[in-house]
Amino acid sequence: MEKFLYQRLDEKNPKINMWFIYPAIESFAMASLGYLAIYKDLDLNPDIFVERVYTDTKTTLLNPRDVDAIAFSVSFEMDIFNIIKIFDKYNIEKKASNRKEDDPIIYAGGPVMMSNPKPYEEFFDFITIGEKIAQKEISNVLKDKRTKKRDEILKLLSEIEGVYVPKYKKEKIKIARDDLNEEIIYTTILSDKSFFQNTFIVEIGRGCPKMCNFCLASWLNIPWRYPPYEKIIEALEKGLKYTNKIALLGAYVQGHPRFDDIIKYIAKRCEKEDIELSISSLRADLADIGLIETLVKCNQKTATIALEAGSQRLRDFIKKDLSEEQILKTIETAFKGGLKGLKIYVMIGLPTEGDNDIEELYELAKKMKSKIKELAKKSSNKHFEITLSASTYIPKAHTPFENFKRFDNKTLEKRINFLKKNLHKEGINFRVSSIEWDNFQAILSICEEDLSDFLIDTVKNGANLGAFKKTLREYIKRGLLDETVLHQKAPFNDTKVHSWNFIDTGANQLIKKRLDILVSDLEHIGSV
Repeated sequence: MEKFLYQRLDEKNPKINMWFIYPAIESFAMASLGYLAIYKDLDLNPDIFVERVYTDTKTTLLNPRDVDAIAFSVSFEMDIFNIIKIFDKYNIEKKASNRKEDDPIIYAGGPVMMSNPKPYEEFFDFITIGEKIAQKEISNVLKDKRTKKRDEILKLLSEIEGVYVPKYKKEKIKIARDDLNEEIIYTTILSDKSFFQNTFIVEIGRGCPKMCNFCLASWLNIPWRYPPYEKIIEALEKGLKYTNKIALLGAYVQGHPRFDDIIKYIAKRCEKEDIELSISSLRADLADIGLIETLVKCNQKTATIALEAGSQRLRDFIKKDLSEEQILKTIETAFKGGLKGLKIYVMIGLPTEGDNDIEELYELAKKMKSKIKELAKKSSNKHFEITLSASTYIPKAHTPFENFKRFDNKTLEKRINFLKKNLHKEGINFRVSSIEWDNFQAILSICEEDLSDFLIDTVKNGANLGAFKKTLREYIKRGLLDETVLHQKAPFNDTKVHSWNFIDTGANQLIKKRLDILVSDLEHIGSV
């Protein structure tokens, strides 16, 4: 069942039909704020009839032959497999260069496309290098699809800020930014099929001022922005009319200048109502007892914090401003505040990481476990658990770490196995992502050439891990891909010009300053 939190149009006389596709299952789509926000704008446009489509859509209202435009919302690199499968399912021409005049105009947007569109650009007639605001002008051009030539439409689209048309390349494209003072993003359709069932989610911040060297969410969203307190409260009041489940979303939610007031408002509502509150993640240096107690009062059982690295040296190098003292204090605060556990996120294989850094991560985990045992002796809370959740480092375009590639599989496996073995002895839960799948994501993140044929062949070979490895071996053997696309074979290069540099994130000067610091740090530790 769906509950629309906006007034839909009673009647439409649309000029075009459109599919808005989320390349994953419906439950994930209905939990995506960006997807739902753009769908609302399309749904309220009298010139467009828009239908939502997912990978598990059984039947569609529109016949594929009657669709004039198709938009994809791409949140993760792995989504490209499903996009190719959707092309096959609906008999859609995969490459833009092969589409005919009457074929739908196909485009994509989202953080993956904003970061590095090069591997995918053959699939799309155009790509949005911008946030939600770009869609308004796009819709205004697309509505004339039936009355104007395809090439004329593409030429007009190329003139919109934040739109990249591969056929009409421009020297620079500035990311189109939303004004969060004007419009706040929140759940527009409550659904019992959503991954976060019937949960009203509010974005209370975009970007992060901490600017860790690896973090795409920071460097792609400059300037970091926070919507006004009044608009957040207005949105929460609206959502609480329809559901008792709310969530605050952002890369750095505690960075909102009035975060304490937001929490106080929710805490006051929790005194009178049975409200379930979730927060995406917490900063370990800002987790005070009042916040934790409010989370517990509002039925949150566990929380997530990101340490990224176990040693102070490595945290300093990646610019994760966090001390061991603050980490252990957060464990204590979470325990005393009444939470039942913490999920602690770390990365393996960060640039300059050595075996000693992994050993320090293990020692830190032991200290956290010891702190819990010490606290449990004086408390009735005997079941507080910590879980270390790890992924291997994936380089991202537009970050200071974009020139650092990955360690080889053997090194990563050795370090992961060390942690698995020793954390198990300590009774600490340890979960880790697949090294091979992370390899695939890394290729898509930083590859500077078209990968359309490679991706199509990977899908043909099964679209699974075995298919990826087989296709990668074949392409390297045939000289179609350079094996250095994945692993670091050369010294760090801070002056390289990349194919994605035509995208103006607004962070060029900041990155240059950070690179100067990186070069100095690398010289100091002898890694250049």
